[in-house]
Amino acid sequence: MNKEKTISLPCFCGKDCGGDACPLLAVLENSVVKRMSINPAGKGIKPCPRGYSLHLAHYAADRLTKPLIASGPKGSGQYKEAGWEEALSLIAQRISEIQAKNGHEAVLAMGSSGSTGALHDSQALLQRFLYSVGGCSKLGSNYSNGAAAFVLPYLFGKEAAYSGWDAASVRHSKLIVLWGANILEARLGAELGTEVARANRNGIPVICIDPRRSRSIKTLGAEWIGIRPGTDLAMMLAVLYEFFRNGKVDRKRAIRLAHGMEELEAYVCGQADGIERSPAWAEKRCGVPAETIKAFAKKYAENKPVMLIPGYSIQRVQNGEDSFRMTVALQIASGNFGLMGGSSGSINSRLPGPKIGSLPAWTVKGPAISYPILRWPDAILAGTEKSHYKETPSVPIKAAYIAGFNALGQGADINKSFRALKALEFSVCHDLFLTPTAKMCDVVLPVLSPLEKGDIGIPWAGNYVLYKAPVLPPRGMARSDYSIFSELCERLGHGSAFSEGKSEEAWIESFINSSEIKDKDCFKATGIYFGKRRPASGFSSFAKAPQENPLSTPSGKVEVFSSSYAKNTGGSELPAWTDVREESAFPFYLVSPKTIYRTHSQNGGGASWSCSSQNDKSPEKRPDFGELTMHPSDAKALQLLDKDMVIVKNNTGSLAARLSLSTDIIQGVVCIHEGVWADLDEDGPKTGSFGAVNQLSLTYGSGPSFSAVMHGIKVTVEKVT
Repeated sequence: MNKEKTISLPCFCGKDCGGDACPLLAVLENSVVKRMSINPAGKGIKPCPRGYSLHLAHYAADRLTKPLIASGPKGSGQYKEAGWEEALSLIAQRISEIQAKNGHEAVLAMGSSGSTGALHDSQALLQRFLYSVGGCSKLGSNYSNGAAAFVLPYLFGKEAAYSGWDAASVRHSKLIVLWGANILEARLGAELGTEVARANRNGIPVICIDPRRSRSIKTLGAEWIGIRPGTDLAMMLAVLYEFFRNGKVDRKRAIRLAHGMEELEAYVCGQADGIERSPAWAEKRCGVPAETIKAFAKKYAENKPVMLIPGYSIQRVQNGEDSFRMTVALQIASGNFGLMGGSSGSINSRLPGPKIGSLPAWTVKGPAISYPILRWPDAILAGTEKSHYKETPSVPIKAAYIAGFNALGQGADINKSFRALKALEFSVCHDLFLTPTAKMCDVVLPVLSPLEKGDIGIPWAGNYVLYKAPVLPPRGMARSDYSIFSELCERLGHGSAFSEGKSEEAWIESFINSSEIKDKDCFKATGIYFGKRRPASGFSSFAKAPQENPLSTPSGKVEVFSSSYAKNTGGSELPAWTDVREESAFPFYLVSPKTIYRTHSQNGGGASWSCSSQNDKSPEKRPDFGELTMHPSDAKALQLLDKDMVIVKNNTGSLAARLSLSTDIIQGVVCIHEGVWADLDEDGPKTGSFGAVNQLSLTYGSGPSFSAVMHGIKVTVEKVT
């Protein structure tokens, strides 16, 4: 009997999970990947279930392996299989016709991070391709941290790009605060969860402020403060009020570091308008008892350094820009800004990583037309139905090229998004599966899985880079995004403008050759290179000597009070709370957290990920399959029982879900995990089917950044009769 030959090869997933590049090994037996395991060369960097399931997605029965051309109405899922010659000829013909008739900007580049890497970045490759054939309209910002990324330069100037902090610095903290940060599921870098868990085991307390008792809270055994979604700013103002009221602010240091601390003190203490933003004031808005806020503020003030880790959830709300203005203000007022073991209150990934090569930037002549990613449906529908744009685009959008983006899941207002994709004259999608978005496209092209591509992995946060060679040959007729775009560029008459005459392997070698990596053979063999020592905090030098190391802001300091922000956006110079009108018809606040098992909807869908109808009573494999979590007291008031089928709805849309009762969520809040595929036909999302949570969200946006509002959405819940 032949003995099976087992080998292990370095790999990474390249998923947009908040880790993006975790060191894995693909374990092969007789050329078949049997499992994924941790790469010991990664020095304890732990992958998550998304990475450990790479081989399952690769071998999935419903994975696309041949090009498809639509043979029925959009959304019907009716396609005929085609060869590459037929599919690429059709794409080249239709794009050429639309560009010639309407201009290059009539084609919208709808790329996202379905694949990440130094080369195989689906979003970057798509934009490079369309720019190489004359131009396009594109999408700006992002769904993840658009509001924070927009406002941070107003606070820090260009130094916002270096405002992060190293995960290992939590070892020096005296208190860790996870404010809306579920770091073990919606990861903020592959290392952070491990470092926080280690610090916690060593006696450093962790406090989590969140509407749910998340996986992170349970695993860490952290103190949980339940809060209404979208009201974090109110509680932050009350904490700052306590700092000032109890003399916990080193005013001289705060004024040296920040412009506007005196004005902010006047605002929170009521000197400006007579309204004290006290714990009692905040309790009415955020639902956290005043005494709890006071106790938290006391712990915050008396333990130094405090590592405040703000999650992206606190800025995916209405006026989310002000949430990150306040996390920065809290760290300055409490004296933790710039300390080892403290944080700046910024996005943690804002630190430089190892030097590595990349594709040259591509520019086009003339102004580039860009739309906020949240509003891509409005950009397409402008002029045809009521949209959030005051003016129609100068060049109407007639076609969309989609890569690495299940827009009818990750994007807001799926009903509007459906209408937008249906209104297009032509659309193309690259994906591994026939997602709801792919079902709306005229041509669907099968692309390589992470196991079939060589690349260099760039982590979301972390001082390392990864390497992988292709582990497996392509399944069926699947090809890389790079290969597809290279051939299309030639077919459209632009020769090697996209590829510059280089193969994928040649580009990757050039990236390594232009890097700081000295031992290239070791890098390829182990699959990982750790960078040179870097600052633990992006503002350590500034915090020690702000006058000698001024920021590039108008004041040279952190601009807590920003005239520029007010002038450019019409917003307030200070982070300020605005009361919202309650809607009695929609009594519940909805949150839509990420799950540790998938990113948006990657790894497959359909039968693999969710039930297909409200009549399916079979037990769920996991709690994130089309499930609505509700507090038992709320269910009792509505005469609902565990496992009941319910309809969740608001003025935007509706969907069905199975009820799950839990005390791990506060009263008045309900939860549906993001990532379930919308169940579509040619008329849109099916009535009464389990659906994607973004059937209930809007494309209006958070504020001046027009970023995603995915939490604190008001809904009602009714039993299916």
